[in-house]
Amino acid sequence: MEGEVDKQNLSGHMKESGNGKSVGGGGAGDGFVDRSKVRILLCDNDAKSSQEVFTLLLKCSYQVTSVRSARQVIDALNADGPEIDIILSEVDIPMTKGMKMLKYIMRDKDLRRIPVIMMSAQDEVSIVVKCLRLGAADYLVKPLRTNELLNLWTHMWRRRRMVCLLLIF
Repeated sequence: MEGEVDKQNLSGHMKESGNGKSVGGGGAGDGFVDRSKVRILLCDNDAKSSQEVFTLLLKCSYQVTSVRSARQVIDALNADGPEIDIILSEVDIPMTKGMKMLKYIMRDKDLRRIPVIMMSAQDEVSIVVKCLRLGAADYLVKPLRTNELLNLWTHMWRRRRMVCLLLIF
């Protein structure tokens, strides 16, 4: 239901409040990053698709907050920006709002440190190129596969490494 948050703690209990879904993932780690500590903001306005991606991300042990609109992404960033590691967003929310959201994030010096990964069932080259030119770290074509999601943390790691290198020089 739009406008509600589903929170699932590690014991599996569900709670409701707020305007998205927040969940702590399991403990599966990786060589560089413990995925259970990676916080992903998921934005998809299609309930079925959102639930499918949400479930896959949980299986990969990520912490996930799910929202339904570009406005809710911006609100979440304003409230919890430093706490968010990756944004995974549907392009079609509707499309113009997904692109506007991406532009907004890339123009903000504090928010652009967060990798934005766009996703869609559309695999048109022009849309992919537009997203990448606007600053998206990647573009995933739905249906998403677990192996793609297992490696999302690498975008966060690369972005932070790049920011550190820029600060040195």
